Amino acid sequence: MPTDTILVPKEWPVVDVDVVDQARSQALTALSSHGTKKPVEERLAAFYDVSGNYAGASFASLPANDTQDVTAADLHAVSLLSVDIGPAATRRLLDSGHHRNAVLESLAQLPQPAALATAGGQTLKEMESFYTAVKSALSSTTAKKSNPWVTASKLCARKRPGLFPVRDNNVCSHLGILKLNDFRLDWQVFRSLLQEEEINERLETLPGEIHGRAQGRELRLDTSPLRLLDAALWTYTVWS
Repeated sequence: MPTDTILVPKEWPVVDVDVVDQARSQALTALSSHGTKKPVEERLAAFYDVSGNYAGASFASLPANDTQDVTAADLHAVSLLSVDIGPAATRRLLDSGHHRNAVLESLAQLPQPAALATAGGQTLKEMESFYTAVKSALSSTTAKKSNPWVTASKLCARKRPGLFPVRDNNVCSHLGILKLNDFRLDWQVFRSLLQEEEINERLETLPGEIHGRAQGRELRLDTSPLRLLDAALWTYTVWS
């Protein structure tokens, strides 16, 4: 499907249609009930099982999640996704100062509620401001090479689960976008996926099917279609 360049900030690069098509095919594979790997319903029933040891049941819902603040609870929630936020970065995010001010000011500009599927150019620019502020706060000032893009993506997703995809090496490699090395292109790909009718229909029916596989287990599912897509992609890449 063609990328809607009207909805992309004029100074941004525009993702190629072939990249979107490949990502669509890979996303549908991860959302499938068939194939060589465990069905998506089975994987997500385990991922969101309250009695299990996976992050799905807690990442977005762990209290308190103040939509206008970044707190220790947010950092703990992010750590459940197998990333570390060190002492210096913790202080930059939680203690008064330049980094925290920049993060909170850009967070306040983000719409709430909001969905990536309908995000226009202005929202994408506001997402960029928040993401870059978070990434700056997480970056080490002493390391020769510091690029905490995965951790930044996860913290952004915690604060706006309907807007920010949880980008990591596994998911981006599966979708074929890791080589793009540009969050602006990645977001365009995820937005296109969420606009696809077949993917939308799959995400709408998926919660009921997940509960059907739960076999009496208590589940706590994400309510955001983007978070369900994230979970389906990640579990596909790491579970057989």
